[in-house]
Amino acid sequence: MQQNTLLPAGNLMVVHLGLLYAVIEAWGKWHFTDARVDELLKAPFLEDLRGFRNASFHVSVATEALVLRWGAEADRIVWSQDVERALRAAILDWDANLAERIVQYPRVKDR
Repeated sequence: MQQNTLLPAGNLMVVHLGLLYAVIEAWGKWHFTDARVDELLKAPFLEDLRGFRNASFHVSVATEALVLRWGAEADRIVWSQDVERALRAAILDWDANLAERIVQYPRVKDR
């Protein structure tokens, strides 16, 4: 790949979006629920995020077209920012109410 300004910026974006997908993947695997997060996760962008995760952590290819599309389409950027904010709020709320959650989810105590 030829060195250009897209390369460093694109690499940062690929890692960032790949990590976002990893959090989303854990969200589902661990059966977290939040109305706002769950609604946002119905968007058609998850497969692209999975591609970024695979490119970052599974030595897969993230094409220039995919990287450029994320930077060029404002709805994708706004959606990813909304997901990040919603996840952050939901996770912080979950943590702030941990004592209640342990009673509600007894398996948590065993970990």
